Amino acid sequence: MTYDIQVKGLSFRYHEQAPYVLKDISLEVKRGEWLAVLGHNGSGKSTLAKFFNALHVPEEGEVMACGHLTNDPSQHPFIRRQVGMVFQNPDNQLVAPTVEDDVAFGLENAGVPYDEMQKRVYESISRLGLSGLEKQEPHRLSGGQKQRVALAGALALRPRVIVLDEATSMLDPMGRQEVIATVQKLREEENLTIVTITHDVREAVSADRIIVLKEGRIEQDGTPQDILTNESALHQAQLKTPFAVQVAQELRKYHVRLPDNVLTEEELVEALCRLKQTTSHINI
Repeated sequence: MTYDIQVKGLSFRYHEQAPYVLKDISLEVKRGEWLAVLGHNGSGKSTLAKFFNALHVPEEGEVMACGHLTNDPSQHPFIRRQVGMVFQNPDNQLVAPTVEDDVAFGLENAGVPYDEMQKRVYESISRLGLSGLEKQEPHRLSGGQKQRVALAGALALRPRVIVLDEATSMLDPMGRQEVIATVQKLREEENLTIVTITHDVREAVSADRIIVLKEGRIEQDGTPQDILTNESALHQAQLKTPFAVQVAQELRKYHVRLPDNVLTEEELVEALCRLKQTTSHINI
């Protein structure tokens, strides 16, 4: 089995007198997997994300990204081409006067030949649904469009892994939906490995696996079904149970027979509609 991210015994603090931000973290992310890292503010999740592409390097333990140790500085250029990151604030990631120049920025730094660079820029712009905006100034775009420009820049480097570090937390609901839908599409088409760093349980629903961080330690590791329906464990980690799960749990108290795998509002509505079609004695 191929792993794109491997973390063994990672502990980290920002200086010798500081408390540990991460404590004995070990995890593996399989090729093509979508992992969601959930945790409240201050849990260490964004710090952990920066180890995946060598923005931080371990003092204790080790991190391998796409088969290369991150504490070897000679491997950092390769690792950062293979592990693309999209951060929280879209405005902080846009550095060029036009969309096409911004998407080309990483390719220029990587020394990609001009003809190949042009091909990749327009390929990425098209894949991210940004065609027609090539000459636009990025700061004039919507939040969702800005994040898609950032994603296009990362995708142009043809990475194996995309890390979204709270990438939708500053967006409105429409922008959030745009970015998540784009990531889902890219994952299906490119077989990308996706790591989502978030405190929003709604973003974790689509993942293959969830880990929950609390005070720098992994508290839980399991499927969305395992994690997001465990109300007491989420509460202990200072996370909210998804709204659809809360509603489904309340309905079951009144003997409404809903499947256990209801995690989203769409799944809840579909389950209730099926129940209505097959049950004559319940009013929905």
